[in-house]
Amino acid sequence: MADEAMLSALNPGTIIINSSRGEIANTGALKKVKSAGKVESLVLDVWENEPEIDRELLAMTSVATPHIAGYSADGKANGTAMIVRNLSKSFGLPLADWYPAEVPATPEPVLTIDCRGKSNEEILRKAILHTYNIVEDDIRLRFDPSRFEKERENYPVRREFSFYTINLTDGNEEIKNLLENLGFKVQNKQS
Repeated sequence: MADEAMLSALNPGTIIINSSRGEIANTGALKKVKSAGKVESLVLDVWENEPEIDRELLAMTSVATPHIAGYSADGKANGTAMIVRNLSKSFGLPLADWYPAEVPATPEPVLTIDCRGKSNEEILRKAILHTYNIVEDDIRLRFDPSRFEKERENYPVRREFSFYTINLTDGNEEIKNLLENLGFKVQNKQS
């Protein structure tokens, strides 16, 4: 879909994020538009020819991960529940509301953020990085791209935003709404 003609037509300063399928964007075309300065940033979770990824393209990315966008513990639990429920329906089994009994927890499911003197962007960054530091995935992939599959097989537990409660101190209604729209549970306390 994203071939050279399509990518060349993008406005300068474009940021491309691909977390769907590697084959959506042609590797050669991505490298060409990035080299030409047509694209400001490439953020790639998926790659053509996985697990053998193009190392030249890897070097051109701002953020690179080994196809782990759907690897949260909640994503795996929800996917498993969908399969079990559909099989249950097909075979008349009493598992229509089945869900895994235990989804692995992570440390520190509650985060307190003092909002005084912080922009909404700083507050969002703190909340998101508390749940998941994408830089760690990026570093591991860049360190040894040949470990693409091993990184996926040994992926650390990561939970969705809905698992976390953010306690805001002196937060405004706008940041509370932004965090809730991302899926966080939010409590706002005024000092």
